[in-house]
Amino acid sequence: MRDDYKVNGPTQKLTLELEKKVAEKLKEMSEYKKLTESDIANIALKRFISTHKDFLPPNRLNN
Repeated sequence: MRDDYKVNGPTQKLTLELEKKVAEKLKEMSEYKKLTESDIANIALKRFISTHKDFLPPNRLNN
């Protein structure tokens, strides 16, 4: 189960600005669970994307 959280595919750098409290929580979670911030952010974004298809253009819904 823990391996489900690791980034397994090709990666790409992305620069983001987050609210300070969000960044602090991400750091706390990373330290507590011994996962990288990238691993946690990646799984969070995958979950967001899978439940918020309304953010995708109509021609991308099935991809």
